Amino acid sequence: MKVRALRGVCIGVDRHLKPGDTVDLPAAEVPFLASIGAVEVIPDAPKPEPVTLTEPPAMPGKKEK
Repeated sequence: MKVRALRGVCIGVDRHLKPGDTVDLPAAEVPFLASIGAVEVIPDAPKPEPVTLTEPPAMPGKKEK
């Protein structure tokens, strides 16, 4: 889960975040860090909808092959 540090916080042995750092953390660690105001969750960007390709209609007066 992608998070942004709001303040300096230790996230493990020799692992620290400074304010503004972004990192991907295991989902189990995020609720505690968010509850103490250390991080905020960065929402996932919406996935673009798939583009469907369709064939244009045949031009009038032309024969299709």
